[in-house]
Amino acid sequence: MKEIKFGCFLPVPAAPVRKLIDIAKVNEEAGFDSIWIPDHVLFIPPGTVPEAWSTLAAISMKTEKALLGTCVSDPHRYHPAVLAQKVATVDQLSNGRVILGLGAGEAMNLEPFGIEWRKPVSKLIEAVSIMRRLWSGEIVNHEGTFWKLKDAFLQIRPVHGKIPIYFGANSSRTLTLTGKMADGWLSIPLSPALYEKRLEIIKKGAEKAGRTVEEIDTGIYLYTSVTEEAEEAYKQLDLIKSQVIPSPQLLLEAGYDVEIPEELQSLSYFKVLADATWVQKFLEFGNYIPREAAIDFSIAGTPDQCIEKIEEYIRAGVKHFLLINVGPNPKKVMEIYSKTIIPHFKDEK
Repeated sequence: MKEIKFGCFLPVPAAPVRKLIDIAKVNEEAGFDSIWIPDHVLFIPPGTVPEAWSTLAAISMKTEKALLGTCVSDPHRYHPAVLAQKVATVDQLSNGRVILGLGAGEAMNLEPFGIEWRKPVSKLIEAVSIMRRLWSGEIVNHEGTFWKLKDAFLQIRPVHGKIPIYFGANSSRTLTLTGKMADGWLSIPLSPALYEKRLEIIKKGAEKAGRTVEEIDTGIYLYTSVTEEAEEAYKQLDLIKSQVIPSPQLLLEAGYDVEIPEELQSLSYFKVLADATWVQKFLEFGNYIPREAAIDFSIAGTPDQCIEKIEEYIRAGVKHFLLINVGPNPKKVMEIYSKTIIPHFKDEK
């Protein structure tokens, strides 16, 4: 059986910054393989949103084994040399445990601040190329569409000479690109069927580049709610259905025949702004999501039901689960994963 990894997605924006460090440490001790944080300026729902790399630097000093990643950064808010230096610094602090999650960007982190969002995928490609060259120790001369570097180099390098880059990919173009050049894939919440469908696009992209999908750490972030009584777990999902399924298009693509008001049909998490109007729209959209759809797009129920659902995702191609613990008792959920669910999959290796 292929190696399956379980990650903890830190509760931003719900927890205070210092508490995030404690949560990361406790989850590592519980057996989670990786710790992830969103790289946002603003967030929905509202709350405390810390700067990602500063937080990971602090976490790196309190953990020993877990991989540390962003889900995800973007190429717009940082010059690639500056981002490369930040990431290499945290990699040194953590003794080589960093993963750089990168995506094409989200409106809430850019538009309110006047940050340019032009040709995001082309910019992503160019940024990755520059960072990989700088991490290798190369003196870089580059005349690109977005950046120009002359005799540029870094005076810090990653522990292993490179940093794994995982793409937060959702469109056909970025999925193909993931197959061609990324070390991993970070999917938004999807049903197993939709995950498998998108993974086929990644496989074709990999084949075009002379690679195989086995070279790519295929991940997904998912909400998880676990109790001995399934109904209690499902009630937790009822509270966050518009986060579990972040767009009407996904709901319809998954085969749920739901009438959604016209003003909500084009709703997309990647285009929303973190203001009261958009928050209200997302809450309203949640009212149209059937419970069975939320269950389909998550890992919820009794421990045995969750194991069955994880196995379904593994058959769809998932190797790395980034879990958002939504209770109803977060400590109990972590304990169930630590003592029952994670050992079930680690012992099968």
